Amino acid sequence: MRIKLTQEREAALRAFLQACEDAEQLSAREYVVDLYDIERPVSLDLVFVKGGVAVDGAAELKYDEALDGWYMDKRLERPEEVIEALTAGGAFGA
Repeated sequence: MRIKLTQEREAALRAFLQACEDAEQLSAREYVVDLYDIERPVSLDLVFVKGGVAVDGAAELKYDEALDGWYMDKRLERPEEVIEALTAGGAFGA
């Protein structure tokens, strides 16, 4: 899926990803980020493209107490879900 972003929101998202300890930059345009501290934790694979980001992967994260670890659960299929998660994580500022 693709999400359109204004230049300001794109710049805010890049700054957020560069500062986030749970984000990993895979290339000049691609980041993987896990947002654990939101109501519905998610893992996202984001690729910056002209005019926004392409979401190459997006899934809810669930915690397994027995294994003491996180695992990917249900896929996010709607752009609104990704925007909601990024907003809740603070990717676009306050």
